[in-house]
Amino acid sequence: MSETKTDLSPAASAAATSLRIIAAAIICACIYYASSIVVSLICAVFIAFVLDAGVKLLERLRLPRWLGSLLMVLLTLAVLYLLIYLVYDRVVAFVDDLPRYAARIRQIVAHIQVTTKSIQQSTSSILPSGTDASLPAVRVQQESPWVQFLLRGIGSVYAFSVTVMFIPFLVFFMLTSKNQIWTATLNLFSLERRQQAENVLRGISKMAREYVLGNLLVALISAAVITPVFAVIGLRYALLMGPLAALLSLIPYIGVALGMLPPMLIALVQFDRLEPFLTIALTVVIVHFLAINFLTPKLVGQRVKLNALTVTIAMMFCGWLCGGIGLVLAVPITAALKAVCDNVRTLKPYGSWMGEG
Repeated sequence: MSETKTDLSPAASAAATSLRIIAAAIICACIYYASSIVVSLICAVFIAFVLDAGVKLLERLRLPRWLGSLLMVLLTLAVLYLLIYLVYDRVVAFVDDLPRYAARIRQIVAHIQVTTKSIQQSTSSILPSGTDASLPAVRVQQESPWVQFLLRGIGSVYAFSVTVMFIPFLVFFMLTSKNQIWTATLNLFSLERRQQAENVLRGISKMAREYVLGNLLVALISAAVITPVFAVIGLRYALLMGPLAALLSLIPYIGVALGMLPPMLIALVQFDRLEPFLTIALTVVIVHFLAINFLTPKLVGQRVKLNALTVTIAMMFCGWLCGGIGLVLAVPITAALKAVCDNVRTLKPYGSWMGEG
């Protein structure tokens, strides 16, 4: 009997591997087509992890957990409303000026295209005489791939708005029912694996809290440095462009380019001299360098230990799966997967491969 089982084990192992691959493909397809829902759930989970510390503090003050959860959600919404109120006038003015900026940028792009065309014509004049220069040029007009990439993770504006409206309710229910959800999740595992599962959940919770709060603090410090510099050089919408550049610069590897892009576009329309462009570039690069090498290790902590290759692959995959928002969520999601691998004996080699060594 045992001999037959041993003979069948390679085939059973191959079948199990095939089933895992098929299941992974199905999960990826579901995430791809329901990315707005998945992104909202992930964001709600991370927000709940962050607010849980405040709920615990209110519980120590003899408040019921449901009341503490409600107060923390309302406090978070109040802070967001205050931030929106402070920048609302500038956002409205910026939106009103967008057509003028877009027209100016189109003029600049058209000028660049004319210059490029003249260079191509000059180059074609020195080509061999046998080259057929009379072939017609065919242009295919299509939507910008960058817009499609940025909007893939959130879907249409209506779907995104409806989905975001559910996030406060999701966070409230997650906080209120945390103990029941925690117990029910642990009951999914056998008795000998429950402690291991609890360690994984606690590791993910601590990592998410440190990552979100640490990066938020890094973004605030970076914005406090960048915004005054933008204001000094006279950049329009400096109060809006400074925090935006600080937030975008937190994205690994491509954060510097993304952080410089919005203020550079404004400066391209506003200025006709070189100094503001150099100031913007140097400010974003220096602040990004200091944030990555000094602020992030101190404030985010050592919980997120991922090597450069893992982060790059994660950003490519999450960017393809969820669009622009996937670039932001790639690192914390991958760090959560590493926390799982580090606490499961059979997956520890994968956790070591993903780590810094």
